[in-house]
Amino acid sequence: MKKNLIKALLSIIFLSLIACATTDNLGDLNKRFDEIKKIETLLFNQMPLPKDARISPDKSLILGDGDNWAGRIELSSSMEPLEASAFFTTEYPKHGWQLISSTKSKLTILVFTGSTRTLTLEITEGGPLAAKSMIVMTVAPKVQNQASPDSKK
Repeated sequence: MKKNLIKALLSIIFLSLIACATTDNLGDLNKRFDEIKKIETLLFNQMPLPKDARISPDKSLILGDGDNWAGRIELSSSMEPLEASAFFTTEYPKHGWQLISSTKSKLTILVFTGSTRTLTLEITEGGPLAAKSMIVMTVAPKVQNQASPDSKK
């Protein structure tokens, strides 16, 4: 009888621990899902992403909201880095972004400017078990009326 009581108590404790862990995990998953949805909403129609792009919410940071947000978004894609670079240089001008600088090597850097913001894209190869390319988008307000270094001469 004691053995059955001990087994029952241990079972209850074990199930309680699992229930707590599952509730915490669901909360974390819901939080991550909400963060991804916020990022996707901010990007919608402003900055198209490759159709298979996966956002890493734990490696991304968004400040502000609406059309005036700034921050860093990290994502992965099954596109090769060269293909991803071609995607951005083709699609972003269609959405009001002008390519102002491009460096293509093992690390590709694309810099775009919009009406009120600057966008820097860093595209690298993914790891052997990761996606084919890793993409970091950094969005910042465009500095207006800044004197150039040569203007002091």
